Amino acid sequence: MPKSKRAKVISLTKTKSAGRAGKAVNIERIQKSCDDYATIYLYSCANLRTNRLKELRSEMKDDSQFYMGKNTLAKVAFGHSKETSYLPGLDKLSREMKGDVGLLFTNKNADELEQYFKEYSELDYARAGSIATKTVTRNKGPCPDFPSSMYEPLRKLHLPVILNKGKVEFEEDHNICVEGDTLTPEQAQALKLFEHKLASFQIQLLFRYREGTVTQLVSDDVLAKLEDYQKHKIDKMDGDDDGY
Repeated sequence: MPKSKRAKVISLTKTKSAGRAGKAVNIERIQKSCDDYATIYLYSCANLRTNRLKELRSEMKDDSQFYMGKNTLAKVAFGHSKETSYLPGLDKLSREMKGDVGLLFTNKNADELEQYFKEYSELDYARAGSIATKTVTRNKGPCPDFPSSMYEPLRKLHLPVILNKGKVEFEEDHNICVEGDTLTPEQAQALKLFEHKLASFQIQLLFRYREGTVTQLVSDDVLAKLEDYQKHKIDKMDGDDDGY
């Protein structure tokens, strides 16, 4: 991207912790990424998994960089208005940074990258508080993969198991979860023990910034649902302050 010709004084009065010097460094890093990469994407994550994101960072490190830090820092780096925008039109992307979103700076081909993330999905174990995507039933009968020492731990997960001649078995058919359930900690742990992966880690590209233009990549309905889901969340991503 063309570098901004104007030197700007960045106010840090609205940021917290880490110290002004540290935040100034991070803001400079974000602005350098704006200069180094042709395209910036604003994205959201479904079922964020740190290890999966690290893998993506490693795979794409030659021509891309992920930022998942505090939105407030990125907004300051981008600028809040046309007058303070680091690059032309970047303030428009800044205004779309709400809730749990991240930034992807890249030099990859836009069509190829957007198609890649449309198809990208990594299954993982669902966590407590997430919604069950299907009904998982354990039929009556023995559990050959579990030794007798697992009887008490399984009972603590509210599973109807018994010991029959020293072997763990279900005494009746049992739904570990039902589609649409908000998973309890016990259900989430049971699903993991029985190796049922119901969560899908996905990255959804919401907006694209390139050469001064911001393009919305999803429908208004998708953005509205995302904002409604995130309205109770803090305006901060899961990660370190520097976000890289």
